[in-house]
Amino acid sequence: MATYDIEALKADLPTAKELAQFVYDRTDGLISLDLVGKPKEDQYLVAKNALEGKKVPADFITGANPYVERKDTIPEDPLRIMPPRNPDLPDKEAQVHYFGATNMPHPLDPQSDKKVYIDFRKYENGLITYEVTGPIEKIAYGEKLNKYGQTVPEKYTWLDPRSVETVLRNADGTFSKEGRGVHTFLIGEKGGGVWSLIDRDMVTVTAKNIANPWA
Repeated sequence: MATYDIEALKADLPTAKELAQFVYDRTDGLISLDLVGKPKEDQYLVAKNALEGKKVPADFITGANPYVERKDTIPEDPLRIMPPRNPDLPDKEAQVHYFGATNMPHPLDPQSDKKVYIDFRKYENGLITYEVTGPIEKIAYGEKLNKYGQTVPEKYTWLDPRSVETVLRNADGTFSKEGRGVHTFLIGEKGGGVWSLIDRDMVTVTAKNIANPWA
């Protein structure tokens, strides 16, 4: 592997941007350095180490392309982080039946033709839950002119229908506030009458799926 001289790098690449671009090119885009504002000596030492395949401190690494101006990029909202599963729900090992539906109206855009994916789970105590799992769709928001005079989105955001696992029907047979409407849809014509496929008889399900009757 080639070796590099720090003084030569300083002479040939006097700015942090040029230095970062050089490292990016020489490493085939594998290493992108964050050098702006760092001490000059550190900039060139880190660049030299990167070029020679040596370890680079984590605070000098960035995922940004050094050829792309930040002001020219279209910002993107971070994807929502889902909260952990409710500890009051039955243990996952207590699940006796699962049904996946793909024909449910989009909760964020119910008047459209968009559909969402929902997982239904039934547990040993008779409790039934639902969880919207997707799809997640990136959508453009607003408009602005870029430096070329082209109309581009102001930013990108997400149409994210995901939900946490939510009680649809309690163990005592009563429906939750959220689950009441879901149940009404599922037993109706628009829902395909699939409720019977969700609220399966546990004895039937267990008898059909059991592999070892002596376990």
